[in-house]
Amino acid sequence: MLEVNYPQRLSGLIEQVCWDIQLPVELSEYFASNGEASNSFPTDERSNQRISIRTRALLWSEVTLPFCPRPRHPVGIYTRDFSRTGAGFLSSVQFFPEEELRIVLPTFWVRVRVTRVRRLGESCFEIGTILLHKYSPSGDAFEPSASMQMGSTL
Repeated sequence: MLEVNYPQRLSGLIEQVCWDIQLPVELSEYFASNGEASNSFPTDERSNQRISIRTRALLWSEVTLPFCPRPRHPVGIYTRDFSRTGAGFLSSVQFFPEEELRIVLPTFWVRVRVTRVRRLGESCFEIGTILLHKYSPSGDAFEPSASMQMGSTL
C-alpha cells in the first residue's frame, strides 16, 4: 500500500471543505494569538497549562448520539487551544457532550470527547473536549475509524 502524503492530503481536504464559521466581532483578531494561553476567567481551575494553537483543521465525527446523525465527510474547524488532557476549537456545527471526534492538524491528529459547548454566534460554537489519544501524522488520520458508531448510545 502506498504511503499517504499527510501534509498534501490535509491541505487538499482543507481547501475542499465548507468554511462557514462566522466569528463574532470580538474574535476578529482570532488567528493573531498563538502561544501560552492565560486563564479565560478568574474561576478557571484547569489542571494543565493550555497552549493557543490557532489554525484551520479538519474534524470527523466518530461516536455520535442517537438523536443527531452526523455526515461522514470532514468539517472545517478553527483550533483554539491544546493541553496535555484536552483541546478547544470553534465550529459552525453544534456538537454535544459525549460525542467523540477526530481532529486532524498539520503536525498531529487526535481523538477527543466533547465535554462543553457554548454558542458564540449564529454560526459559531466554542467546543471543549478531553483528549482520548494523540497520534503522529499518518494516513490513518483520513480513514473512517473502525470504531465509528453512527447513532450509538453512550
